[in-house]
Amino acid sequence: MSLRQRGDTLSLRATLPPRPSSQKTQAYQQDIALGVYANPAGFKAAEDKAIELASDIVRWKSGQDFPWANWIESGNFKSGNTCEYWIEAFREEFLVKRQNFTLATWQKHYLFQLGRLPPKAELTGELLVRTISSLPINTWIRHRTTQTYIKLAKFAGISVDLQPYKSKYSSNSTIKDLPSDQAIAFVREQITSRRWQWVYGMLAAYGLRPHEVFFAKIDPFPPYKCHILEGKTGDRIAVPFYPEWAERWGLWEQEKLATKKSEYQELGRLVYQSLKYHFKKIGATLAPYDLRHAYAIRVSVVFELPVTTSAKLMGHSVTEHLKTYQRHIDEKTNFRAVERAIARFDGEVP
Repeated sequence: MSLRQRGDTLSLRATLPPRPSSQKTQAYQQDIALGVYANPAGFKAAEDKAIELASDIVRWKSGQDFPWANWIESGNFKSGNTCEYWIEAFREEFLVKRQNFTLATWQKHYLFQLGRLPPKAELTGELLVRTISSLPINTWIRHRTTQTYIKLAKFAGISVDLQPYKSKYSSNSTIKDLPSDQAIAFVREQITSRRWQWVYGMLAAYGLRPHEVFFAKIDPFPPYKCHILEGKTGDRIAVPFYPEWAERWGLWEQEKLATKKSEYQELGRLVYQSLKYHFKKIGATLAPYDLRHAYAIRVSVVFELPVTTSAKLMGHSVTEHLKTYQRHIDEKTNFRAVERAIARFDGEVP
């Protein structure tokens, strides 16, 4: 038997017989949440409960029935094996250890997937597999749900391999039909709001993530470097491609957007939704993130920057850059090489 701390609460772990509602037939390691906090009073209460549980285990091993009624949903003492228990424990651990994340992050990126699990059911590998298998294959939702359940299973000590059920979904498969640079410049001129023209120009010229416009400061002289003071991947310096866009659009002159939101996801959503609104008004079919994708292709194909430089300007790793953009860069680079070869040809056509 062992005492475990999950977040700021305590539980006991021991090898126990299956609960009355379980389909298992053999004893296995289980947690019993004690509903007490990890403080001196809580540890004393946990010690008393440990003695009580040890006595019940001794009697069970001597042939008596284990008194599950004393431990399941009894006051503050409930089974530590339900989905409800493990999700709550996982949430506490998430918020304690990831101090730069908020409850809103948990609700948006974890709770949606975890909410598919029946709260009162026992959390098992079979249940996780069954829930994942009910989702459409090769979709973002299955991909994301599997990632979340892998973390939950590891946290709960459940031995199950969920990787084979993971979707083959990849974000780079969604990067297609990007607007040309001429179209990008044209759309900016159609936006009637000067403030959102500026936001659009920042995403187009510097390849920023939507939330990064709130933390961007631009040098008012060539090459118009953009100092991104903070964001999803920390601070960095970005350079405009094309530099003429930064100069023509006067991107260093615009005052920053005002908002009470502070989380990166919320800021990004604000920018994304606002730009989509302006796109709809003018009949533009592109998506805000197309501007970042187009920047990635532009710096590699038009300006032929090394991949290490391109990745650094965009604020992600070389591995992530290649994973997301290499196929698209290769296609466009090959096409430009063909165009150049044709342009250089000065012989006679047979």
